[in-house]
Amino acid sequence: MKTTCQIILLMVILLTAAGCRSVLLQGGRYTGRDRGEFAMVYEDLIFLRVKAGKNIPGSLTYWEWGGKYSVDPDTRMLKLDMEKEIGKLWKFSYNIYAERHAVILEDLTENKRFYLNYEYPALRSRPANAPKPFSSPGVDPLYQQLAPIE
Repeated sequence: MKTTCQIILLMVILLTAAGCRSVLLQGGRYTGRDRGEFAMVYEDLIFLRVKAGKNIPGSLTYWEWGGKYSVDPDTRMLKLDMEKEIGKLWKFSYNIYAERHAVILEDLTENKRFYLNYEYPALRSRPANAPKPFSSPGVDPLYQQLAPIE
């Protein structure tokens, strides 16, 4: 009886822990097309630059904020760990969602959605005057086979 209860307790703990998975955005830069907005993500840190909300007195052209974030697994909404007063302004103007390879800005003042798409890193190109490799990539030019042993 005691082992059965222990097994059931262990199963409950494993099932509970399996559902606790944190969702994070892919690290890198996310850029928009039209309005000059972007987001930079590194693990659980984010830096956002978004167009300032309309009809907010004393506002600049862009709002910028950096800090920790989390993603609600049910709604995919980003929860920004910001001060309460600043958070009120942002929540009044924007809902921010995480999608696959994108950050969605739902501008509540314009009633529009703007996509910040993930920028895939470009392959590093070699300078024109860089020395050329001796052989095909991945082959060591100094490698010589050993003589067969008889």
